[in-house]
Amino acid sequence: APDDLDTLGEVFAWHARRQPGFVHITYLDDAGRAETVSFERLWREARAVAAGLQAREIAPGDTVALMLPTCPAFFPCFLGILLAGAVPVPIYPPARPSQIEDHLRRHATILANAGARLLIATAEVALPASLLRGRVESLRGTVLADELLAESRELVPVPARADQLALLQYTSGSTGNPKGVMLSHGQLLANIRAMARAARIERDDVFVSWLPLYHDMGLICAWLSSLVYAIPFVVMSPLSFLAAPERWLRAIHDYR
Repeated sequence: APDDLDTLGEVFAWHARRQPGFVHITYLDDAGRAETVSFERLWREARAVAAGLQAREIAPGDTVALMLPTCPAFFPCFLGILLAGAVPVPIYPPARPSQIEDHLRRHATILANAGARLLIATAEVALPASLLRGRVESLRGTVLADELLAESRELVPVPARADQLALLQYTSGSTGNPKGVMLSHGQLLANIRAMARAARIERDDVFVSWLPLYHDMGLICAWLSSLVYAIPFVVMSPLSFLAAPERWLRAIHDYR
């Protein structure tokens, strides 16, 4: 997309208009089965998510936490938050069902610090997440990703500027309480464009990743860079990679 576009939403819309059939995302499940997502599908689903957020009274500038595993729903939910003028806060999902309640208690600190108004989660997380409302004053509730994707209302467009907050990225918290880093649209695009120049990104490149999407390298360097430059993004779950690392090498081979 042209370098004079100022926001991630503008870049996304530019690609969706000009090459709707382009397969941007290929998600590989644990069995190696592929699910593809074109720009047209991503645009349609992201707009549905944005309309669903507006119907739930999410206003421009509100923060929305995103606790989803690596899956096809993550991408339109993230972009839908941006299209609604809100700010996504990606946080890592629980690795095992037995850890959900403890996991949510630890994440209450992040949600409170971010002033999160809503949490987008899977069905497994949604019920225990209702416990967070008493611990996080700003939180109105939890919504399933599938509910937002099924929204049929029309989106009311929300303009954005380069200097507006686009993402709250939290540190891992391995050496202390997680700290939020505020990133504007302009900062993200400047970083992505600098990386692309250094890496000499070409139109026929393919990015194959197992990096978690709540992590800055998995989110910004891997996916958002691929989005901005409209190159195929092949992704698998970090847990899938850890269980059998050769899956990553096989995907690099298969997708060239």
